[in-house]
Amino acid sequence: MVNSEELFRLAFNDAAIGMALVAPDGRWLKVNRALCEIVGYSETDLLKKTFQEITHPEDLEADLNYVRRVLAGEIRTYQMEKRYFHSSGRIVWILLSVSLVRDAEAQPLYFIAQIQDITFRKQAEARLKSLLAELKRSNSDLEEFASVVSHDLISPLHRIQILSEYLQEDYSQVLDEQGNDYLQRIVKIRNRMQSFVEALLQFSLVTTQGQPFTEVNLEQVIRGVISDLQADSLADVVVSLGKLPTILADSAQMYQLFQNLLSNSLKYRQPAIPLSIKIYQNSTEQNYLSNGEYEIVVADNGIGFDEAYLERIFEPCQRLHNSSEYEGTGLGLAICRKIIERHGGKISARSQSDKGAKFIITLPFV
Repeated sequence: MVNSEELFRLAFNDAAIGMALVAPDGRWLKVNRALCEIVGYSETDLLKKTFQEITHPEDLEADLNYVRRVLAGEIRTYQMEKRYFHSSGRIVWILLSVSLVRDAEAQPLYFIAQIQDITFRKQAEARLKSLLAELKRSNSDLEEFASVVSHDLISPLHRIQILSEYLQEDYSQVLDEQGNDYLQRIVKIRNRMQSFVEALLQFSLVTTQGQPFTEVNLEQVIRGVISDLQADSLADVVVSLGKLPTILADSAQMYQLFQNLLSNSLKYRQPAIPLSIKIYQNSTEQNYLSNGEYEIVVADNGIGFDEAYLERIFEPCQRLHNSSEYEGTGLGLAICRKIIERHGGKISARSQSDKGAKFIITLPFV
């Protein structure tokens, strides 16, 4: 029969975390195997030291203050994160939990300390902090870039537009056929350049100037997109809109997302076939509960594309068709992907040439 003292000894020595009995003056009285592994000392060598000797100087005063308060009876226990010096000289981060054992006359006997190695967690936190700082710097660079784009590129394009209009109004009768053709080309190039710069600006601002997430009814958003497009291009298009969920999202970016996708379908329609666009939810309520995601599909019967180019279509400035065949900036689907990624989701596509395209948007169920 194992007595209580033997049980304590076994539990102490074989504990998965560091355990120690520490004298009120800081001397190690008893240490277990796990603690020796954490700090890199043998039991014999560690018992020759005090906890003050292996504690990082920047953490020592806070630790000693806790010790004084426990000894004075102000607090019963304390917990803190601190640093130890490993025997090799490297720093080990630990989570320290301490309580005090007193004798029958309430005099302090020893502290019971539990020590967990949290070095890996602290390193991960430091990496995350570094990444967040880098992200902040990157976002700042993007905002600066957006400012340059909006002023140093858009402004000259506006000047080109004004001068082109002056030429058309005042000199179109003077120019010969070739001269007027050149002028029309300048206007088209200027318009294409402005569309590209504006799309590039939208792409750069998805992350840096996104709005806070609120409840967004996707059905209402898409009806708004359809209404805005109707006058220009949807008169002969059949749009089928299924029941869609309300999600937490940036409303303006959801509008932009579906505007880009619908515009994409309109652009790549088959000339000889009436365009049909279907927007629907691909998951049932049971699926939300099991996989925590919404799956929304935008499908059309347009010209489609070869799936060998699937990754390419979501990359900035990547085009599968010549700009003389289909106008565009090559940024529409890249903006879609960036919006979806900001919302913690994914976008993919399925297609075959001349058999339409299906864009699948996956968004987290919140």
